[in-house]
Amino acid sequence: MSWLSRFKGPWGPLGSLRRMAFLEHLGLGGQGDVWLARDRLLSRLVTVKKVDTADAASQGTLRSLQARVDVAHPAIPTVFAVIPDGRKTWLVGEFVKGLPLSELVDELSPESIYLIARDLLSALGCLERLGLVHGDLSPNNVVVDVNGQVRLLDFESCSRVGQPLSDSATIGFSAPERYSRKVSLPTIDTWSVGALIIWLITQAAPSVVYDDARKPVSVEVNEGRNRADMLSDLINLAVAATRIDPDLRPSATDLQHKLKLSYRWLEPLSRTNLATVVQTRTPREPLPKTVFDFPEWQGERQAWSSLKWSLPIAALAILSLAAYQPVHSYSLSVDTSDVSPATALPSSFDDRWVRGAFSSSLPTAWTQTQAANSEELSMAINCDRGVCELLLEHHPDESLCLHHSAVINTDDERVWRAAFTDLARALSIE
Repeated sequence: MSWLSRFKGPWGPLGSLRRMAFLEHLGLGGQGDVWLARDRLLSRLVTVKKVDTADAASQGTLRSLQARVDVAHPAIPTVFAVIPDGRKTWLVGEFVKGLPLSELVDELSPESIYLIARDLLSALGCLERLGLVHGDLSPNNVVVDVNGQVRLLDFESCSRVGQPLSDSATIGFSAPERYSRKVSLPTIDTWSVGALIIWLITQAAPSVVYDDARKPVSVEVNEGRNRADMLSDLINLAVAATRIDPDLRPSATDLQHKLKLSYRWLEPLSRTNLATVVQTRTPREPLPKTVFDFPEWQGERQAWSSLKWSLPIAALAILSLAAYQPVHSYSLSVDTSDVSPATALPSSFDDRWVRGAFSSSLPTAWTQTQAANSEELSMAINCDRGVCELLLEHHPDESLCLHHSAVINTDDERVWRAAFTDLARALSIE
């Protein structure tokens, strides 16, 4: 599993789990228990999920995760770390603060429904390009965060195109051919997205009509509470996505193109109203009094006991090396070609300012130079749809390491410097 090398550094099995302050048990996910935790070192909320990797099915989950770590899309949460631990594996990922569609559907305006549909189709297009199938898109697995951005959760059912489908599925939002073909194909997600859009508008999932031989023959859309004539084109688009014959369903690219043509008059559209609805109803972060030890702390206590006699020796070694501060020479290249012209940026923003802001966040032992023997770092900044993704890449010991941070579309220099600080911390503690 060489792809795990990108998570090297502070994410060793023992140290990384000890650095988690567990706040709340979120429940049982598709493959294992899930906790909300705070990373004490980086001071950010994360989710920690335990996955049993002893059987073949779970190995398939890890293979799909291998493909997902390369995903860079606002709708898909980031995977920070994958920590092997014997017969189980711990997944540390981005915590998404928001509400599922199932809790928002009564409060959505036609404009908000259009925004959600646009985000869903954009995420679907990203998965198609990567050859991935989510497999269980439903109102409880799609969340709108506090910035008004749609996020897809519960990727345990995710698989590569052509692999067997997982057993996870939500009635009313799973394609009719799912149980007969049992193969992961993009058309499975196309159906689910179409059903979600229909449900958002009518508040009723589409119904599949079967003949006497239990073969699906047609789809019925309940008009229900169709709240807006302005979304009739969106209903038609969703009906095309939920055709019985998978071969007749449009691709995500086709659906995005048709949506853009039908609703050009809605562009550009602010997320403010949608974000406000979510923010006013999102629960507060758990209070510090709910913090508890790592759920499987006892096993780590045994490891701690075996190490306690080595601590005095280690302390002496650290003291003897305290005066030695190695100098890290590096060169940094910055790529801002993917920054949208509509992005709000600090007035001083350019390649030189980015290098200076990043350099000032590193320890004093790190020196920026153009020497031939310096470590090469590259930073890509991609801004689109109100979110800027910062990706730092370097190659220690001939391996690839990636560090990620995100910035909401803003011209506040303090927010940008905080993101550079996150990247610098992640790099300096490797």
